Amino acid sequence: MKKHLKNRPHFFTVLFSLNLLVGCTPTIQLDTPKEGITINMNVVVDHNINVTMDEKAKATIESKK
Repeated sequence: MKKHLKNRPHFFTVLFSLNLLVGCTPTIQLDTPKEGITINMNVVVDHNINVTMDEKAKATIESKK
């Protein structure tokens, strides 16, 4: 064991540093709200539809009546 410490003294320093890094890993926690998400949308939909016909189509419809 003494022979190992003389040849590689940084082994324990690296091992200790890795132990500190592994022990300090951050954790992330996500919590959902107790009540649901409410979206209030005040939307007014107004449609204006215009139908136009050309003169040839009007003449064809009139002749069919």
